[in-house]
Amino acid sequence: MKEHFNETYNKLLNNFLSSSLLKIKEEILRSKNKLKIDLVSASTDLIKDKIENNYSHYIDFLLTILKSIKHIIDKPPEIIITLNSKDFNFFTGNMNKIEKIITNKVKLIKSENEFTGGFICALPTGNISYNYTIEDQLKKHISIIEIEFSKIFSDFEADVQNLENNYIQFIQNQKLAVDDYLKNYE
Repeated sequence: MKEHFNETYNKLLNNFLSSSLLKIKEEILRSKNKLKIDLVSASTDLIKDKIENNYSHYIDFLLTILKSIKHIIDKPPEIIITLNSKDFNFFTGNMNKIEKIITNKVKLIKSENEFTGGFICALPTGNISYNYTIEDQLKKHISIIEIEFSKIFSDFEADVQNLENNYIQFIQNQKLAVDDYLKNYE
């Protein structure tokens, strides 16, 4: 009976330890993912504000991107550039800005799905497209965010390890206490 009690009690303590540590790790991971999503959302909102407050600087940024990829995209017979509605309206009236950079025929398209900024460039003859939207650039750089979050959360992992060690010590103490109690009970 003593062995059965000891075994049952030890299983309960070990289950409690495992479930507690799992819950803590799940909560940390959930917090990390929520912070990452919030950071991307906040970054997107900040970029929207920067675009609104200095639209001419943003247009210069788009033209600089076009210049930097000109050697890749300036292929005959035409280039299709998909823009959000605001940028589409601007460049439709200012096509000369793009024509100064691109020598081939350029067709502008207004995107059916709105995006924050940037553009999607397609070469229909080669079935090639390049996504330079703000959202896509953030997605491409999410690994940088993940690395930085991992650095921040590595401190928490040490804390979790300390907590795990404390739990293990607590369980050992409880096992000893049960053994002492059963000895006294005998």
